[in-house]
Amino acid sequence: MTLKNYSLLYLENNDGDRETFIRLFEHHFKTIFIAKTPEEGLQIFETSHPDMLLSTLQLPELKELEMIARMRKHSPHLPVIINSAIDDSQVLLKSIALHIDHYILKPTNPHLMLQALYKAAKVLTLEKSLTHSRIMMQTVIDEIPDPVLYIELDMRVSMMNKAAKDLGGEGVNELFPKCYTVSSQTSGACSDGTHPCPAEYVSKTKTPSTLRHVHTDQKGKKHHVDIHTRPIFDPEGTMIAYLEIRHDISAYLDIQNQLLHETKKLTHISMHDPLTRLPNRRLLEDRINHAIEKKSRSGQLFALFFIDLDHFKEVNDSLGHLIGDQLLVYVAKRIRKVIRKGDTIARNGGDEFVLIIENEASEEHLIAVAEKIQQLFNDPFIINGEEIFTTCSIGISIFPKDGKKAERLLNSADSAMYAAKQAGRNQFGFYSDLSTH
Repeated sequence: MTLKNYSLLYLENNDGDRETFIRLFEHHFKTIFIAKTPEEGLQIFETSHPDMLLSTLQLPELKELEMIARMRKHSPHLPVIINSAIDDSQVLLKSIALHIDHYILKPTNPHLMLQALYKAAKVLTLEKSLTHSRIMMQTVIDEIPDPVLYIELDMRVSMMNKAAKDLGGEGVNELFPKCYTVSSQTSGACSDGTHPCPAEYVSKTKTPSTLRHVHTDQKGKKHHVDIHTRPIFDPEGTMIAYLEIRHDISAYLDIQNQLLHETKKLTHISMHDPLTRLPNRRLLEDRINHAIEKKSRSGQLFALFFIDLDHFKEVNDSLGHLIGDQLLVYVAKRIRKVIRKGDTIARNGGDEFVLIIENEASEEHLIAVAEKIQQLFNDPFIINGEEIFTTCSIGISIFPKDGKKAERLLNSADSAMYAAKQAGRNQFGFYSDLSTH
């Protein structure tokens, strides 16, 4: 099998990725057409008619998917491979809806890329060689790792490859078995009504389709199988058969689920303080910006509390940093118990905490909240048998009068907190007048 007989349209806007691909794969193809934008890709497709497409995806517009849809409208059999760093489940579903042949995540594994390109070439070879002899066809399709079935209009399978026979169904040894008897699944067949029949859909639309079946094998294991079905036409344009390629994507979905899980874990770690488990400064700024956007639309207020422990340095110096860290953890737990569900408490760094109060930002309510927080420090913190007494100073800024951007609001609250410390600590004050209470 060679790629030399085929031309490739390659869409990639990253210069480094593009240069690397050309260096590794240029000698494999008859021609590689290069496009940097979806618009340029469509122009090349319309004028040069490449045999297959390799495309990146770029957020947020995902114009490449629109390009692929337009190409598939004119060339339904065009093999399409996506090579992207995007692993978002919604994007993957959109790709599946477009019958993408392969989705390869960046950073790109050259071996997997070459396998995908060869696989696309094999499918092209299969489609172009249907008019050849049965022996030649059988030789070609046996090289394809996915099960391939040539199905007559009455659902009899007149040809299948080795991978299809390996499915082990009761019909694989029959001369012309029904397509639904080829696989040895115990449930999930379209014959029992649990899934729509791919051939029936193609029969109605005369267009290729991809349907997802969930099969349960004899060992009770579930298999997610994409069934790609294409109509076969005679020279007069009459549909005479179906070509079905089954692709078990269970392992692929497992990897995707694992990647999504790991991505969520990494995102959570990157957005939270490892000591107190509170949102860190990065997530804090995001929450503040979200509050700014929401309140700007509604014309409402919200407040920031800049909370700083008093004499925290003395705790670290006298009792050690481990005790100091434990004190921060206990302080975070106490504050979390008294704030409302819609509020956000974050660790800004060191012994600084920031509280976002999005609802009911009247001065009376904010005073009540500040007093409640200060009351949390009335009882000592018991750490390793030691009673530790501490207090806090609080500065309060209000959107939009004390700032219309996150940085300005934080600076205003910080200034008010500093004024509270200057007034003797264990105080709170508003930036608007810097008067303490």
